[in-house]
Amino acid sequence: MTVIICLDDRGGMAFNNRRQSSDVRVIADIERVVDDGILYISDYSEELFESSSASVISLPDPMQTQDGDAFVFVERGSLRAHADKIDRLIIYKWNRHYPSDLRCDLDVGAAGLRLVSRREFKGDCHEKITREDYKR
Repeated sequence: MTVIICLDDRGGMAFNNRRQSSDVRVIADIERVVDDGILYISDYSEELFESSSASVISLPDPMQTQDGDAFVFVERGSLRAHADKIDRLIIYKWNRHYPSDLRCDLDVGAAGLRLVSRREFKGDCHEKITREDYKR
């Protein structure tokens, strides 16, 4: 399973039950990653992918999918509880410090994931977005 998340510099995912930010160029990059696969998202994330060209399936908890080849976009919820299912992790970093009350709970190293690539690109509403790709 490939899991895709967005984080601030402190590992924050959400604040007051809302996403910290969104960027159309991140969504476009996710579409390229998924290509002709299926992207599982939560109901909360539907608005980000309304006009997406990706094949999207919305579930109450997308990490519960049994599709081992799935791409899963997670904005809220625990990754640590599903660490054994994650073969690839893509992290988009906003490179900013936002307030957050929900942080990513996955220790990448302890999960056996190693960094295989990192690239930066200009976002639509962020000067710099960093994409890190980890694999088991």
